[in-house]
Amino acid sequence: MALGSNSLVIRRIKKVKKGGKHGGAWKIALADFALAMMALFMVLWILSVASPEQRASIEGYFNDPLGQSTAGFSASPIDLGGSPAKTTQQRIDLQQPEEGSADRREKKQTTDAESKSDEEIKEINEAVQEELKKMNLVVSQQENLRIEITPQGVRITLLEEPDKPMFERGSARMLPDVENMLLSLAPVFTGVNNPISITGHTDSTVFNNVNRLDNWDLSAMRANAARRIVEEGGVQRNRVAQVIGLADTIPYNRFDLDSPENRRISITLLTDEAYKAILDRNRLNFGSPVEQADLDLEPNQIF
Repeated sequence: MALGSNSLVIRRIKKVKKGGKHGGAWKIALADFALAMMALFMVLWILSVASPEQRASIEGYFNDPLGQSTAGFSASPIDLGGSPAKTTQQRIDLQQPEEGSADRREKKQTTDAESKSDEEIKEINEAVQEELKKMNLVVSQQENLRIEITPQGVRITLLEEPDKPMFERGSARMLPDVENMLLSLAPVFTGVNNPISITGHTDSTVFNNVNRLDNWDLSAMRANAARRIVEEGGVQRNRVAQVIGLADTIPYNRFDLDSPENRRISITLLTDEAYKAILDRNRLNFGSPVEQADLDLEPNQIF
């Protein structure tokens, strides 16, 4: 057809509908949902790790984002440590708490308690050594006597020698030499006013007699026999914190479980901290969890 003629020209345009199954609107909705979930989890994480002061700072930021927060910190909500801090606000760092935080105070209190306990152990040991000097007793010359410093206090141990038994075989009857040794150590126990813990130990040899007693019974009976001797030597009854039989569970000689050294009596002069720990542990494990006054019982429930 020649150009410039008066003939009618028709243009057909194909219209394509956008969206539908192959549109991108759902991607935007999903991105918004993911962003909202991320913000939610971020808020939950901050609430779980932030200190009360930091939570107050965040609250102040949202109350007035452009000004000073109500908690006295800056307008910047938090500093996660990824960039240089713009303010002097506290950092959220559980491993390295700032000065004055609760973790630092608890750590300082624990350190102070440990230092106090170490100082008390030192004082107990000095008092024991002083009493031994008065008695002209040299521990290094006594093959069956050991004085050791432990976290609980100063421990004095009487070990059985191969040719000098401490008790009659299979019995809690103490032989005269050991009894005299405990009585001679009475000034050591009476010269220090700390509470006392007494433990009895046996070797791993299986012991049974006609009365069906075993190493547990034997170690407990021997520890109680030692308690009676030290009380005869002048130790007041209320100073004895505990008397325990441990059988062969804690050998002195771990390489020879049948060694005579494992048959022994240990008497520990406890620190105040160790004594309180024993009392707290015993109350927790063996005390009544509920006081009678706390029970709301009717008479018909009792009788």
